[in-house]
Amino acid sequence: MKAVVLAGGKGTRVRPLTYMLPKPMVPIVERPIMSFLLDLLKKHGFDEIIITVGYLATMIEEHYKNGADYGMHIGYSLEGKMVEGEIVPVGLGSAGGLKKVQEFSGFFDEPFLVICGDALIDLDLTEAMAYHKSRKAVATVICKEVPKEEVYKYGVVVTDEDNRVLSFQEKPSVEEAKSNIINTGIYIFDPVVFDYIPEGKEFDIGGELLPLLVEKGLPFYAMAPKFQWVDVGSTKDFYYANMMLINKEINGLAPHGKMVQPGVWTGINCDINFDEIEIVPPVYIGSSVRIEKGAKIIGPAMIGSGSVIKENVTIDRTLVLGYTKVNAYANISEKIIAGKYIINPLGASIDIEESNINFLVDDARKDESVISEEQKEIMEMIKNISEMQINK
Repeated sequence: MKAVVLAGGKGTRVRPLTYMLPKPMVPIVERPIMSFLLDLLKKHGFDEIIITVGYLATMIEEHYKNGADYGMHIGYSLEGKMVEGEIVPVGLGSAGGLKKVQEFSGFFDEPFLVICGDALIDLDLTEAMAYHKSRKAVATVICKEVPKEEVYKYGVVVTDEDNRVLSFQEKPSVEEAKSNIINTGIYIFDPVVFDYIPEGKEFDIGGELLPLLVEKGLPFYAMAPKFQWVDVGSTKDFYYANMMLINKEINGLAPHGKMVQPGVWTGINCDINFDEIEIVPPVYIGSSVRIEKGAKIIGPAMIGSGSVIKENVTIDRTLVLGYTKVNAYANISEKIIAGKYIINPLGASIDIEESNINFLVDDARKDESVISEEQKEIMEMIKNISEMQINK
Protein backbone atom coordinates (compact mmCIF):
# COMPACT_ATOMS: atom_id res chain seq x y z
CA MET A 1 0.00 0.00 0.00
CA LYS A 2 0.99 3.61 -0.54
CA ALA A 3 1.28 6.55 1.82
CA VAL A 4 2.50 10.14 1.84
CA VAL A 5 4.22 11.71 4.83
CA LEU A 6 4.05 15.50 4.82
CA ALA A 7 7.41 16.72 6.12
CA GLY A 8 8.23 19.97 4.36
CA GLY A 9 7.17 22.62 6.88
CA LYS A 10 9.46 24.91 8.86
CA GLY A 11 7.95 24.05 12.26
CA THR A 12 8.04 27.65 13.48
CA ARG A 13 6.21 26.87 16.73
CA VAL A 14 8.93 24.36 17.69
CA ARG A 15 11.75 26.89 17.39
CA PRO A 16 14.56 27.04 18.39
CA LEU A 17 14.64 23.22 18.02
CA THR A 18 13.74 23.57 14.34
CA TYR A 19 16.59 25.99 13.71
CA MET A 20 18.73 22.85 13.91
CA LEU A 21 16.37 20.11 12.66
CA PRO A 22 13.31 19.75 10.43
CA LYS A 23 10.29 19.11 12.65
CA PRO A 24 9.85 15.40 11.71
CA MET A 25 13.46 14.82 12.84
CA VAL A 26 12.99 16.39 16.28
CA PRO A 27 13.79 13.56 18.73
CA ILE A 28 11.42 11.94 21.19
CA VAL A 29 13.80 10.25 23.66
CA GLU A 30 16.60 10.30 21.07
CA ARG A 31 14.51 8.98 18.17
CA PRO A 32 13.05 11.15 15.39
CA ILE A 33 9.28 11.56 15.53
CA MET A 34 8.95 10.28 11.97
CA SER A 35 10.70 7.01 12.79
CA PHE A 36 7.82 6.03 15.09
CA LEU A 37 5.44 6.84 12.26
CA LEU A 38 7.34 4.69 9.75
CA ASP A 39 7.18 1.80 12.22
CA LEU A 40 3.39 2.15 12.30
CA LEU A 41 3.11 2.34 8.51
CA LYS A 42 5.18 -0.80 8.09
CA LYS A 43 3.13 -2.65 10.73
CA HIS A 44 0.00 -2.03 8.66
CA GLY A 45 1.45 -3.03 5.30
CA PHE A 46 2.36 0.36 3.81
CA ASP A 47 5.55 -0.35 1.90
CA GLU A 48 5.71 2.48 -0.67
CA ILE A 49 6.17 5.84 1.01
CA ILE A 50 6.59 9.30 -0.49
CA ILE A 51 7.97 11.93 1.88
CA THR A 52 7.35 15.53 0.80
CA VAL A 53 10.33 17.63 1.87
CA GLY A 54 11.32 21.29 1.79
CA TYR A 55 12.90 22.88 4.85
CA LEU A 56 16.24 21.15 5.69
CA ALA A 57 15.27 18.44 3.20
CA THR A 58 18.69 16.82 2.99
CA MET A 59 18.65 15.93 6.71
CA ILE A 60 15.55 13.80 6.18
CA GLU A 61 16.78 12.27 2.92
CA GLU A 62 20.20 11.38 4.32
CA HIS A 63 18.67 9.78 7.42
CA TYR A 64 16.02 7.57 5.77
CA LYS A 65 17.63 7.16 2.34
CA ASN A 66 15.68 4.65 0.20
CA GLY A 67 13.89 3.00 3.13
CA ALA A 68 15.89 -0.23 3.13
CA ASP A 69 16.55 0.03 6.87
CA TYR A 70 12.79 0.05 7.42
CA GLY A 71 11.99 -2.75 4.98
CA MET A 72 10.06 -0.39 2.71
CA HIS A 73 10.57 1.77 -0.36
CA ILE A 74 10.91 5.50 0.34
CA GLY A 75 10.99 8.26 -2.25
CA TYR A 76 11.03 12.05 -1.87
CA SER A 77 9.28 14.96 -3.51
CA LEU A 78 11.09 18.27 -3.06
CA GLU A 79 8.93 21.35 -2.59
CA GLY A 80 11.67 23.87 -3.23
CA LYS A 81 14.52 24.91 -5.48
CA MET A 82 18.28 25.18 -5.27
CA VAL A 83 19.58 28.75 -4.94
CA GLU A 84 23.34 29.32 -4.59
CA GLY A 85 23.85 25.80 -3.29
CA GLU A 86 21.03 26.01 -0.72
CA ILE A 87 17.55 24.50 -0.91
CA VAL A 88 14.93 27.22 -0.62
CA PRO A 89 11.47 25.82 0.25
CA VAL A 90 8.66 26.75 -2.13
CA GLY A 91 5.28 26.07 -0.56
CA LEU A 92 2.79 24.18 -2.69
CA GLY A 93 0.28 23.56 0.07
CA SER A 94 -0.45 20.05 1.30
CA ALA A 95 -2.76 19.23 -1.64
CA GLY A 96 -0.50 20.95 -4.16
CA GLY A 97 2.38 18.76 -3.00
CA LEU A 98 0.31 15.63 -3.70
CA LYS A 99 -0.55 16.96 -7.15
CA LYS A 100 3.15 17.45 -7.93
CA VAL A 101 3.88 13.79 -7.13
CA GLN A 102 1.00 12.60 -9.31
CA GLU A 103 2.00 14.79 -12.24
CA PHE A 104 5.58 13.55 -12.01
CA SER A 105 4.92 9.82 -12.17
CA GLY A 106 1.24 8.91 -11.77
CA PHE A 107 2.30 7.26 -8.49
CA PHE A 108 -1.18 7.13 -6.97
CA ASP A 109 -3.10 4.30 -8.63
CA GLU A 110 -4.99 3.04 -5.55
CA PRO A 111 -6.44 4.52 -2.33
CA PHE A 112 -3.60 6.09 -0.37
CA LEU A 113 -2.94 7.50 3.09
CA VAL A 114 -1.75 11.04 3.83
CA ILE A 115 -0.30 11.78 7.25
CA CYS A 116 1.78 14.51 8.87
CA GLY A 117 5.28 13.61 10.04
CA ASP A 118 5.04 15.33 13.42
CA ALA A 119 2.68 13.23 15.57
CA LEU A 120 2.84 10.03 17.59
CA ILE A 121 -0.18 7.83 16.99
CA ASP A 122 -1.35 4.23 17.42
CA LEU A 123 -4.18 4.36 14.88
CA ASP A 124 -5.34 1.06 13.38
CA LEU A 125 -4.53 2.01 9.78
CA THR A 126 -5.78 -1.35 8.47
CA GLU A 127 -9.22 -0.64 9.92
CA ALA A 128 -9.17 2.91 8.53
CA MET A 129 -8.36 1.73 5.00
CA ALA A 130 -11.11 -0.91 5.19
CA TYR A 131 -13.62 1.75 6.30
CA HIS A 132 -12.68 4.02 3.40
CA LYS A 133 -13.05 1.24 0.82
CA SER A 134 -16.32 -0.02 2.27
CA ARG A 135 -17.88 3.42 1.78
CA LYS A 136 -16.49 3.72 -1.77
CA ALA A 137 -15.31 7.13 -0.64
CA VAL A 138 -13.40 9.75 -2.55
CA ALA A 139 -11.99 10.90 0.77
CA THR A 140 -12.01 9.92 4.43
CA VAL A 141 -10.77 12.17 7.20
CA ILE A 142 -9.60 10.58 10.45
CA CYS A 143 -11.03 12.49 13.37
CA LYS A 144 -10.83 12.43 17.11
CA GLU A 145 -13.29 13.31 19.82
CA VAL A 146 -11.92 15.93 22.21
CA PRO A 147 -13.40 17.61 25.29
CA LYS A 148 -15.77 20.39 24.22
CA GLU A 149 -13.65 23.03 25.96
CA GLU A 150 -10.69 22.19 23.66
CA VAL A 151 -12.41 22.56 20.27
CA TYR A 152 -11.13 26.13 19.82
CA LYS A 153 -7.64 24.73 19.10
CA TYR A 154 -8.69 22.58 16.13
CA GLY A 155 -10.62 22.30 12.91
CA VAL A 156 -14.05 20.91 13.77
CA VAL A 157 -15.78 18.42 11.46
CA VAL A 158 -19.57 18.35 11.15
CA THR A 159 -21.19 15.14 9.87
CA ASP A 160 -24.64 13.60 9.42
CA GLU A 161 -25.82 10.42 11.15
CA ASP A 162 -24.04 8.32 8.49
CA ASN A 163 -20.71 10.12 9.15
CA ARG A 164 -20.82 11.87 5.81
CA VAL A 165 -19.03 15.22 6.08
CA LEU A 166 -21.34 18.23 5.85
CA SER A 167 -19.06 21.14 6.78
CA PHE A 168 -16.03 22.36 8.69
CA GLN A 169 -15.38 25.00 11.34
CA GLU A 170 -11.84 26.30 11.69
CA LYS A 171 -11.01 26.78 15.38
CA PRO A 172 -14.50 27.89 16.46
CA SER A 173 -15.27 29.25 19.88
CA VAL A 174 -16.58 26.73 22.38
CA GLU A 175 -20.02 28.31 22.14
CA GLU A 176 -20.14 28.23 18.33
CA ALA A 177 -18.69 24.73 17.79
CA LYS A 178 -21.19 22.39 16.13
CA SER A 179 -19.41 19.27 17.36
CA ASN A 180 -16.42 18.11 19.36
CA ILE A 181 -15.07 15.94 16.54
CA ILE A 182 -11.82 17.41 15.22
CA ASN A 183 -9.63 16.89 12.16
CA THR A 184 -6.31 15.16 13.02
CA GLY A 185 -4.72 15.83 9.62
CA ILE A 186 -4.81 12.14 8.64
CA TYR A 187 -6.57 11.41 5.34
CA ILE A 188 -7.31 8.59 2.93
CA PHE A 189 -7.92 9.60 -0.69
CA ASP A 190 -8.95 7.86 -3.89
CA PRO A 191 -6.88 8.98 -6.92
CA VAL A 192 -9.98 10.62 -8.40
CA VAL A 193 -9.35 13.42 -5.89
CA PHE A 194 -6.67 14.80 -8.23
CA ASP A 195 -9.44 15.96 -10.57
CA TYR A 196 -10.21 18.61 -7.94
CA ILE A 197 -6.67 19.86 -7.23
CA PRO A 198 -5.50 22.62 -9.62
CA GLU A 199 -2.14 22.37 -11.36
CA GLY A 200 0.79 24.65 -10.58
CA LYS A 201 -0.95 26.37 -7.71
CA GLU A 202 -0.58 26.39 -3.94
CA PHE A 203 -3.54 24.41 -2.62
CA ASP A 204 -4.28 23.21 0.90
CA ILE A 205 -6.04 20.01 1.95
CA GLY A 206 -7.87 21.28 5.03
CA GLY A 207 -8.67 24.81 3.93
CA GLU A 208 -9.44 24.28 0.23
CA LEU A 209 -9.65 20.68 -0.98
CA LEU A 210 -11.94 19.27 1.71
CA PRO A 211 -14.52 22.10 1.52
CA LEU A 212 -14.50 21.69 -2.28
CA LEU A 213 -15.29 17.97 -1.95
CA VAL A 214 -18.23 18.83 0.30
CA GLU A 215 -19.43 21.49 -2.13
CA LYS A 216 -19.33 18.98 -5.01
CA GLY A 217 -21.38 16.49 -3.00
CA LEU A 218 -18.79 13.74 -3.37
CA PRO A 219 -18.74 10.67 -1.07
CA PHE A 220 -16.60 12.10 1.72
CA TYR A 221 -16.69 10.56 5.18
CA ALA A 222 -15.28 11.06 8.65
CA MET A 223 -14.09 8.25 10.89
CA ALA A 224 -13.49 8.84 14.61
CA PRO A 225 -11.92 5.72 16.12
CA LYS A 226 -10.41 5.66 19.58
CA PHE A 227 -6.65 6.05 19.30
CA GLN A 228 -3.80 7.95 20.91
CA TRP A 229 -2.70 11.06 19.06
CA VAL A 230 0.18 13.09 20.46
CA ASP A 231 0.65 16.13 18.25
CA VAL A 232 4.14 17.63 18.53
CA GLY A 233 3.34 21.07 17.21
CA SER A 234 5.15 23.28 19.72
CA THR A 235 8.04 23.24 22.18
CA LYS A 236 5.51 22.57 24.95
CA ASP A 237 4.21 19.54 23.00
CA PHE A 238 7.79 18.37 22.45
CA TYR A 239 8.56 18.58 26.16
CA TYR A 240 5.45 16.68 27.22
CA ALA A 241 5.76 14.06 24.47
CA ASN A 242 9.23 13.20 25.79
CA MET A 243 7.95 13.14 29.35
CA MET A 244 5.07 10.89 28.35
CA LEU A 245 7.34 8.39 26.59
CA ILE A 246 9.73 8.31 29.56
CA ASN A 247 6.65 7.64 31.70
CA LYS A 248 5.62 4.85 29.25
CA GLU A 249 2.38 6.68 28.49
CA ILE A 250 2.64 6.69 24.67
CA ASN A 251 1.36 3.77 22.64
CA GLY A 252 2.86 1.24 25.05
CA LEU A 253 6.37 2.44 24.13
CA ALA A 254 9.33 2.44 26.50
CA PRO A 255 12.69 4.22 26.17
CA HIS A 256 15.28 2.25 24.22
CA GLY A 257 18.04 0.97 26.48
CA LYS A 258 18.84 -1.38 29.34
CA MET A 259 16.76 -1.06 32.47
CA VAL A 260 19.47 -0.90 35.12
CA GLN A 261 17.06 -0.02 37.93
CA PRO A 262 13.26 0.11 38.03
CA GLY A 263 12.34 3.03 35.79
CA VAL A 264 15.94 3.84 34.84
CA TRP A 265 17.14 3.08 31.30
CA THR A 266 20.68 3.57 30.02
CA GLY A 267 22.58 3.12 26.81
CA ILE A 268 26.03 1.58 26.63
CA ASN A 269 29.51 2.86 27.45
CA CYS A 270 28.43 5.07 30.35
CA ASP A 271 30.65 6.30 33.17
CA ILE A 272 28.22 6.36 36.11
CA ASN A 273 28.67 5.20 39.68
CA PHE A 274 25.08 4.79 40.85
CA ASP A 275 26.25 4.64 44.47
CA GLU A 276 27.53 8.22 44.20
CA ILE A 277 24.50 9.85 42.57
CA GLU A 278 20.78 10.09 43.30
CA ILE A 279 18.18 9.15 40.70
CA VAL A 280 14.43 9.56 41.13
CA PRO A 281 12.84 7.56 38.27
CA PRO A 282 11.70 7.53 35.57
CA VAL A 283 14.94 8.59 33.89
CA TYR A 284 16.44 7.83 30.48
CA ILE A 285 20.23 8.10 30.05
CA GLY A 286 21.75 7.68 26.60
CA SER A 287 25.02 6.05 25.58
CA SER A 288 28.50 7.37 26.42
CA VAL A 289 27.23 9.57 29.24
CA ARG A 290 29.31 10.60 32.27
CA ILE A 291 27.56 11.57 35.50
CA GLU A 292 29.84 12.68 38.32
CA LYS A 293 29.43 12.21 42.07
CA GLY A 294 26.81 14.16 43.96
CA ALA A 295 24.58 14.64 40.92
CA LYS A 296 20.83 14.33 41.37
CA ILE A 297 18.50 13.43 38.48
CA ILE A 298 14.78 13.82 39.21
CA GLY A 299 12.42 12.26 36.68
CA PRO A 300 10.80 12.30 34.35
CA ALA A 301 14.12 13.34 32.85
CA MET A 302 16.46 12.57 29.98
CA ILE A 303 20.23 12.81 29.68
CA GLY A 304 21.10 12.55 25.99
CA SER A 305 23.96 10.49 24.57
CA GLY A 306 27.44 11.93 24.86
CA SER A 307 26.47 14.29 27.67
CA VAL A 308 28.48 15.10 30.78
CA ILE A 309 26.80 15.97 34.08
CA LYS A 310 29.41 17.40 36.41
CA GLU A 311 29.56 17.00 40.19
CA ASN A 312 26.67 18.11 42.42
CA VAL A 313 24.42 19.07 39.51
CA THR A 314 20.64 18.81 39.95
CA ILE A 315 18.59 17.99 36.86
CA ASP A 316 14.88 18.18 37.69
CA ARG A 317 12.22 17.15 35.12
CA THR A 318 14.49 18.38 32.35
CA LEU A 319 15.42 17.15 28.87
CA VAL A 320 19.15 17.34 28.25
CA LEU A 321 19.74 16.64 24.57
CA GLY A 322 22.89 14.95 23.31
CA TYR A 323 26.47 16.20 23.77
CA THR A 324 25.59 18.67 26.49
CA LYS A 325 27.82 19.44 29.45
CA VAL A 326 26.12 20.74 32.58
CA ASN A 327 28.77 22.27 34.80
CA ALA A 328 29.23 21.63 38.51
CA TYR A 329 26.61 22.80 41.00
CA ALA A 330 24.13 23.88 38.34
CA ASN A 331 20.46 23.44 39.28
CA ILE A 332 18.17 23.14 36.26
CA SER A 333 14.44 22.52 36.57
CA GLU A 334 11.74 21.94 33.93
CA LYS A 335 13.79 22.98 30.92
CA ILE A 336 14.92 21.70 27.54
CA ILE A 337 18.65 22.01 26.89
CA ALA A 338 19.25 21.67 23.16
CA GLY A 339 22.50 22.62 21.48
CA LYS A 340 23.24 26.21 22.38
CA TYR A 341 19.75 26.87 23.76
CA ILE A 342 18.10 26.61 27.16
CA ILE A 343 14.36 26.45 26.47
CA ASN A 344 11.38 26.94 28.71
CA PRO A 345 8.71 24.40 27.61
CA LEU A 346 6.29 27.31 27.16
CA GLY A 347 8.54 28.64 24.39
CA ALA A 348 10.94 31.26 25.74
CA SER A 349 14.61 30.44 25.13
CA ILE A 350 18.10 31.69 25.93
CA ASP A 351 21.00 31.49 23.50
CA ILE A 352 23.83 30.18 25.70
CA GLU A 353 26.61 31.64 23.58
CA GLU A 354 25.04 35.07 23.08
CA SER A 355 24.22 35.28 26.78
CA ASN A 356 27.74 34.15 27.70
CA ILE A 357 26.52 31.53 30.19
CA ASN A 358 28.77 28.72 29.01
CA PHE A 359 29.87 28.46 32.63
CA LEU A 360 26.47 26.84 33.27
CA VAL A 361 25.89 24.72 30.18
CA ASP A 362 28.22 24.03 27.26
CA ASP A 363 29.04 21.58 24.48
CA ALA A 364 30.43 18.36 25.99
CA ARG A 365 32.79 17.97 23.04
CA LYS A 366 34.52 21.30 23.65
CA ASP A 367 38.10 21.30 24.92
CA GLU A 368 37.91 22.51 28.53
CA SER A 369 41.29 24.22 28.16
CA VAL A 370 39.62 26.90 26.00
CA ILE A 371 37.34 28.06 28.83
CA SER A 372 38.11 31.70 29.59
CA GLU A 373 39.53 32.80 32.92
CA GLU A 374 36.35 34.79 33.53
CA GLN A 375 34.21 31.67 33.09
CA LYS A 376 36.51 29.70 35.40
CA GLU A 377 36.14 32.39 38.05
CA ILE A 378 32.34 32.32 37.75
CA MET A 379 32.30 28.50 38.00
CA GLU A 380 34.46 28.65 41.09
CA MET A 381 32.19 31.28 42.63
CA ILE A 382 29.11 29.11 42.01
CA LYS A 383 30.90 26.16 43.60
CA ASN A 384 31.84 28.18 46.69
CA ILE A 385 28.31 29.53 47.16
CA SER A 386 26.82 26.07 46.77
CA GLU A 387 29.24 24.57 49.28
CA MET A 388 28.42 27.35 51.77
CA GLN A 389 24.71 26.55 51.44
CA ILE A 390 25.37 22.82 51.90
CA ASN A 391 27.45 23.43 55.02
CA LYS A 392 24.91 25.68 56.75
